[in-house]
Amino acid sequence: MPSYQLRDTATGQVLTRDLADYAAAEAALDRLDDKLEHDLAANGEGAGHIRLRLDVEKVTAGTTEAVGHHVLLLGVDDYTDPLPAL
Repeated sequence: MPSYQLRDTATGQVLTRDLADYAAAEAALDRLDDKLEHDLAANGEGAGHIRLRLDVEKVTAGTTEAVGHHVLLLGVDDYTDPLPAL
């Protein structure tokens, strides 16, 4: 039976493994995004505009296949427009 995992595209590090299906991988992406935002805020740091590229991989009998690619944008909600409203 296949499982899914998340891999950091830049480093090749597997972040989460043994996920039941693609929907579980998407939920794990959401949790990862929330945790990173929370950890940065707890340290008094703003996220700025951090971009993480992650691959969703399907693992079947030891064979890994990329089945999705996601980009998490941290700090996008923190953006303030420097121009006054018209």
